[in-house]
Amino acid sequence: MINEIKQSLVESFSGVRGIYSQDINEQLAYKYALTYCHLFKSKSSILVIGGDTRASTPTIKKAMIKAFQDFGVKKVIDIGITPIQVCEYAIFKFKASGGVYITASHNEGEYNGWKFLKEDGAILYKEQAEKLINAVHNSKENGSIKKEQKIKIELSNENKRAIDEYIKFVLKIIGKRDVDKIKKANLKILADPNGGSAIAILDKLLKKLNVKAKIINNEIGEFVRPIEPNAKSLAYLSDQIDNENFEFGCGFDCDADRVEFILPSDSNFAKEMSQMVSGQYVVALACDIFLKNTKNQVVATTDCTSYLIREVIKKYGAKTKEVEVGETNVVKGIEKQKSIIGGEGNSSGVIVPPIKCRDGIMATALILKIIVDREKSLSDILNDYPKYYSERVKKECLPSNFFKIKEDLENYFKNKGYKIKKTGGAEGSLKVFFTENSYLWFRQSKTEPGIFRIIADGDDLKMVKDMLQEGSTIFDKFNIIK
Repeated sequence: MINEIKQSLVESFSGVRGIYSQDINEQLAYKYALTYCHLFKSKSSILVIGGDTRASTPTIKKAMIKAFQDFGVKKVIDIGITPIQVCEYAIFKFKASGGVYITASHNEGEYNGWKFLKEDGAILYKEQAEKLINAVHNSKENGSIKKEQKIKIELSNENKRAIDEYIKFVLKIIGKRDVDKIKKANLKILADPNGGSAIAILDKLLKKLNVKAKIINNEIGEFVRPIEPNAKSLAYLSDQIDNENFEFGCGFDCDADRVEFILPSDSNFAKEMSQMVSGQYVVALACDIFLKNTKNQVVATTDCTSYLIREVIKKYGAKTKEVEVGETNVVKGIEKQKSIIGGEGNSSGVIVPPIKCRDGIMATALILKIIVDREKSLSDILNDYPKYYSERVKKECLPSNFFKIKEDLENYFKNKGYKIKKTGGAEGSLKVFFTENSYLWFRQSKTEPGIFRIIADGDDLKMVKDMLQEGSTIFDKFNIIK
């Protein structure tokens, strides 16, 4: 079963991912890039291309630039190795027509893939992504996608400019008053980019803030730990945080859209809750910062974002609007609600427009901002928030079994009398309400082949553990093929 799963190419509105040289190769990258141009771009287009630090990224980039050249676009701006949010902001700032970012995000190093971007920097809308995927695999349409007369395109390298513009944006969001306070606060943090694209920006940004940062695992493309940052993969930071008296530690994935924060083990919040700060709390902190002095805002979140956020923002008269999981769905929600902030609590996914992706660098800067604003440690700030608990598990499952298992799960919980909410159609999520503040959530992954995610969240720890145990046990019962 594991071999079958590992051979699966994932193509969805979250992007394209697979094992390089097995599922992902230059030919597929070329075909995607050329099809993207035919469907959405003109010869006058200016496109931005960037990527993370995987060994296969330069090869894929070369294939895509060739496709752009064969189509005949006017100009390609190569921003090199940068976090994905820098690529998105570059499209917005350089007034480009769109672009592509090469990454497999939090998947392991043998994977790679890409996300195509719109003229506002955001990833393609769901319907656009589906149109692109279908066109790439439709033999009739592929036959009609021909190379144009090759012309020499303008190719420029703008790595430094892209990074500098993004840093200016982050500092603007923090605000001059708090930038000055951070500079004077003598803050000391531990940062772990783990060989990923955050290396391109962390040192420069933190020096501008006069933060005493120890950046470890900062050799490009050298992945010392599993790429996905979580409590298990970042546990090794704990002793260093304690021994060297860091305010907190932070660990990033390869494209730096995800970040997780680790507290000192003797801090009150770590003792009572967890040493790793749940992403739900990170989004709540960010909302608390952005909604200050506002009224009647709507925060776009996913249907697996904790009701902690709802509770934190009610003091501003704000409310949440739930959408299907997936960055593009949150972005659409932000646009529809005219939200000043949105997020996916399950992955510390703070989204701050005009950038329209999860932003681990911005989340780190916002944590520094709230520390100096409240004049408290991060642990003490978190202690002031309502206590919510979030636990999760991943289950391996053949993709062909996903729909049947979800149907079985729905029938099981309906027969027990629980209220059920489904979001995103047949491939979307199933949410089971245990109380007003507690739920159990199921969904197949759109980024990891053969993975089904189960999340339990609520304001009662025992109930959360019991919910996850029940959900996991019942899933195993229905997941007949092991």
